[in-house]
Amino acid sequence: MSKNRKIEFAEEIDTSNYDNRQDLQGVIKRESYDFVTNVNKFTIEIFKEEWIDNVRRNKKLWKRHRKLKDSIGIGKNKCVIGVGAGPSFHKNKDVLKRVVNEDGRRSWEDRDFITIAANHQYKPLLEMGIIPDFVLLVDASGKDSVYDQLCRDIPPEGQNTILITGVHTSPRTCKAWSRQGREILFYTTESPELQDEFKKYIKGQEAQGINLGGNVLNGAWMIGLSTFFSTVFMGVGNDLSFERKDTLEEQRKAYYHDGDYSSNIGTTGSGRDEASSNFAWAGFKLSKRNIWLPDESIGSIKRYNVDLEIVGTSKTLWVYKTWLEGAIMSQTGAPVLFNYFNCSEGGILGVMAKDDSDNGLFEKDNWFLLDSVAINQHTGRPMYHTATLKDATDLFKRVKRSQKWETPQDVQYATGSEAGV
Repeated sequence: MSKNRKIEFAEEIDTSNYDNRQDLQGVIKRESYDFVTNVNKFTIEIFKEEWIDNVRRNKKLWKRHRKLKDSIGIGKNKCVIGVGAGPSFHKNKDVLKRVVNEDGRRSWEDRDFITIAANHQYKPLLEMGIIPDFVLLVDASGKDSVYDQLCRDIPPEGQNTILITGVHTSPRTCKAWSRQGREILFYTTESPELQDEFKKYIKGQEAQGINLGGNVLNGAWMIGLSTFFSTVFMGVGNDLSFERKDTLEEQRKAYYHDGDYSSNIGTTGSGRDEASSNFAWAGFKLSKRNIWLPDESIGSIKRYNVDLEIVGTSKTLWVYKTWLEGAIMSQTGAPVLFNYFNCSEGGILGVMAKDDSDNGLFEKDNWFLLDSVAINQHTGRPMYHTATLKDATDLFKRVKRSQKWETPQDVQYATGSEAGV
């Protein structure tokens, strides 16, 4: 990373956890691990008062609506597809529409897929004729952009989508969603501070904490694995990066696939303006090989040509990437069976660096994919796959017909705390 992209760290950092994590050695650097850990702590400190106030204001809604844990087990023998709003989404939209609409005609027992959309992606999916099963909101702010994405001018076909959100999120958005007659599944964060405040304001109710990794696509994976009991996840539109352009305005327009950057502007959104970041990483692009060998099956990275290019990202997006990679690696030594398919066909997720200094940034041999190291020690099989959505969904349906993707009784499911960094 160049000097203007250097990450600043706290003066005192507890590194004992990293020393006990052999799975991270040579994959995620100590500084990266510690930075992610400290960002989580700083985020809670910054937003704690706002989140506590939201808990207080949402207490009636919490009692009125169901909880996320009421949905335990609904994803057994099904795949969860998480849908983000990254610029690569257009590569997957036609396949996604076909897969979801064909699957949606079946009874729940016979369905293969569960869709969880990011709040930014809810309306674009509806406009495409794709009705997601769930929309996940992790942004706790009450900014107009979030409200508009979820509650303004929603067509009738979107009324059956269920909102999954924390009790600490925007009361305005939650109230409007509920007032429109739509269902909410609530959860609480694992933060001890918010757990205490929850017990203070919402008496007689059990806090149901879950660690969602900071953003929607990480959260969709964790919900699918630890609550729905789905052992297969596919993520699309999860670039965590953007193409570097000649002007900042062009970068902003390229940040989301629909060009709507309002959720990142200070007047209407979070104010993070992540497209203005000078932080950079290597992003990947996939193209199918014309010829492959018998052992280069669907789900194998060997089926594709992988091209790398330097793309823009931000510290926030890089934290989401590193959290997920660390969470997946934490399970390589555990008797946990799951498969994570990165079907975005672009972005920085799973692109790992041997050397993250200036010298390493532009060296092709410096980069490797998470596919090569996220191998389960008990089965010898990959747990992370870079693949196209068509290949991944075809593989899932084919294998499901021949043998269930269901976890045996003697294998433990990963919980939020076990899979977190």
